[in-house]
Amino acid sequence: MTSELIEKCEKFRQHFSELLGINCRIIDFPSNGSARLAQKSDQGDFCALCLFSGNSGLTTHIYGCREAHRWDGKYIYYCPLGLTFVAASVSDSNGALAGGIVLGPIVMGDVQDVLYDIPEPGMMGAVSRLGVFSTQKVHHTSEILSAVTESISDPNRKKREKLESDHEKLLNEICLAMNQYADGDVISAELLLEFEKELHFAMLRGDKDSALQTLNEMLAHILVYSNFGIKAIKARLLEMLVILSRATIEAGADPAETFRLSEDFISQVEQYADVDQLALWISDIVRRFVMEAFDLAQVKQSDVVFKTTNYIKRNCGEKLSLDSLAKEVYLSKSYLSSVFKKETGMSLTVYINKVRVEKSKKLLLENDDSLSRISSQCGFKDQSYFTKVFKRETGMAPKQFRNNTKTVDKSVGAVVE
Repeated sequence: MTSELIEKCEKFRQHFSELLGINCRIIDFPSNGSARLAQKSDQGDFCALCLFSGNSGLTTHIYGCREAHRWDGKYIYYCPLGLTFVAASVSDSNGALAGGIVLGPIVMGDVQDVLYDIPEPGMMGAVSRLGVFSTQKVHHTSEILSAVTESISDPNRKKREKLESDHEKLLNEICLAMNQYADGDVISAELLLEFEKELHFAMLRGDKDSALQTLNEMLAHILVYSNFGIKAIKARLLEMLVILSRATIEAGADPAETFRLSEDFISQVEQYADVDQLALWISDIVRRFVMEAFDLAQVKQSDVVFKTTNYIKRNCGEKLSLDSLAKEVYLSKSYLSSVFKKETGMSLTVYINKVRVEKSKKLLLENDDSLSRISSQCGFKDQSYFTKVFKRETGMAPKQFRNNTKTVDKSVGAVVE
């Protein structure tokens, strides 16, 4: 980032850090070098204590900033400890990623659930002192942070480019729709119903690009179907509003916010008497509906993974199945598997085994119970499978791990004495 951008980021970094009482840091993506930490938090560097993060967590936060740049300027993610971070990207004058502001770590949900599986006892005190936010508060924080970084990134240029892009896409779809009926074919109302179905499926799949594309096609056909008559267009747009509102709520958006957008739509649509201006305005409105659905869905997906991992940690000694986990978070098996893999990079089976191995490591060192008893307490079906999974995760058999670790502990104790 330029010195001017860093200075602006630093100003708001201090505000967020003081207001929320959580870590806030600036990540710089220089054009001629590797990404670096431009400013440490006033709250101390929690990530430096983490055994997993490496390089003070910089790699994790670089990833967060890059994803924020891809997803409309903000991204909510978890670190390996299950703590929550919020990243907002800063763009240069060409729209490229120049840096970002990262807030966190934050405990999203119950702090006791997070403390349950902290691998390093020395970190438990630090984790218990972190800020605890609800899912909605994390969402609101991300919205405000991204609004700040957008203002830093020249919002007028970005808004102008987005509007120009949306308008160009809509004009292209209008041309395609007009060509489709150039031979005198009657434009069927059934075609608009097909668009409604496609939109509904795209929203439920979480496919933002397809939803926006379908809306553009639908708008174009509404204009052509109405023969560009302003009165008929407005009537069709109000019908589309009902469809869009319902799909947005079903996709996970806040009903109250969706209804507020609907009321704004109805009050503003009557102000337009020019078809071109109306078309440009409606492109921006439908994008806001889609963003409302998918931005909140992103937080809800993270929340689903958070609840799933905590349930697994609390019940890893029991028999866990995809069926039982899906019922616990009220999702279908296929959707839960897909979301979990997307958010964590691993399957549910792999994660369950990792949690069970971590629990078994503690039991191996805390008492002299047999391997058979420990494998049963950790939810493994038998001792043979326990040994196989443990060796795959740690590189050594359970008995070897117990003996080696205790030998090291004794030698360290002897040196201390």
